[in-house]
Amino acid sequence: MSKDYSEIAYKHTRFFVEECGERIAGTAQMNKAAEHAVEVFRSLGMKYIQHHFQVPVCSTEKSVVELISNKQITPLPHTNVCFCTDTPEGGLTAEAVLIHSDVKKMGVIGEIYPISDKCIKTDIKGKIVVIERNVLMDYPDIDTYKVLEKYKPAAVIFTTDESQQGIPYVYSNFEYREAQYMLPSFIMNKNDVNKLFSQNDKVILHVELKTQVQKKESTNTIGVIEGTDKQDEVILISGHLDSAVSSKGAVDDAGAIGTVMALAEKYKALSDKGVRTHRTLYFACWSGHEPGLHGSKYFLQQNQDIYKRIKYNINYDIVGMTTPYSITYAGVKDFEAIFEKIFEKCGSTLDIFSGPVPCDTLNLTSNKIPSLTMSNGGFVWGHTPADDMKNIDKRGFDQPIDFSSELINYLDSLEKIPQGYTDDIEKQLDIYATRYGWDF
Repeated sequence: MSKDYSEIAYKHTRFFVEECGERIAGTAQMNKAAEHAVEVFRSLGMKYIQHHFQVPVCSTEKSVVELISNKQITPLPHTNVCFCTDTPEGGLTAEAVLIHSDVKKMGVIGEIYPISDKCIKTDIKGKIVVIERNVLMDYPDIDTYKVLEKYKPAAVIFTTDESQQGIPYVYSNFEYREAQYMLPSFIMNKNDVNKLFSQNDKVILHVELKTQVQKKESTNTIGVIEGTDKQDEVILISGHLDSAVSSKGAVDDAGAIGTVMALAEKYKALSDKGVRTHRTLYFACWSGHEPGLHGSKYFLQQNQDIYKRIKYNINYDIVGMTTPYSITYAGVKDFEAIFEKIFEKCGSTLDIFSGPVPCDTLNLTSNKIPSLTMSNGGFVWGHTPADDMKNIDKRGFDQPIDFSSELINYLDSLEKIPQGYTDDIEKQLDIYATRYGWDF
């Protein structure tokens, strides 16, 4: 059965990637993808909700990072951080200083790289700070900007993993764009940075950044299958439909929405045959994820009646490859035993982690709604043009569809779905939600 629905998931993923392409929230391509989701729900005879909201869109007019050496100017490969502040007109030229961050573990995807006072071992006033770390694992990094503020650097360059196929675009928090501590920010490949500092006694860089930020309309689309005797309780199945700047977002996260669409079709077919769930199922295609989880945040804010009815969220972020999957959950300890039961039914095992995932599940933390995020491991092409259909395999949908189906069925069979978090998870999630400014 899973293979038939895996084919459906693959078909929808291909449409989002190849027919829509780069799907920046607030653009025509994203709207085309959302309309496809509507057409799917309509064709299935499903009820659906659309929520239109304003999302910030960052356009880069000029981004320059150059090495100034022996009266030569050498352009350096880079991207700019979306929603950071611009440089003064004409840019700035300053010495670059390399510093290293701390590393702290907060769940499988919650590895963070904060900057503390002990990381600052030299004068960086008026200089360009280069922070060696994997930027994709810790953004938007408001804490680092706050620490750097008292040392008064001129700009920041973050690094990305040396295996990255291209330099990713990442986002600062739009809400803090005008904050006093915000700095012009760029990203370079770690190998390029190491080469830069190993070949030059003193690194002098010229950087310039000019961007434009506008508010534009984007759309969430949510398919609904009403439950029977527990229809006031909701199991939410979700992923994000938008992609990052420069990327078609096949694995991150069109594959997730392909999975959502396939599961919607599966449960609608069962419902049409009279096999209905006790609880209502919501199949959500979030927009505005990449610039700051805006879609899920605004939808839940504007629909508090729905928010209060959600009892569980199965979320997908990075889906569609045949590499091993893992799940990271927020909930009570009882869920680990539940997952083990599901593994037995599926005949396969996933690694289980607990803790925060910097994705749309963070917008459920204020009501302590239990959730899990299912994700492929070993993904190094995020937020770059390399994230296209060559990374997607039809077999990569088998496990998410099988596992999710069994979990939905099991949770729906319970008289009460366990609510709340363990103390440890609650602490970690609160740290993540508040440091990113995404909770409400």
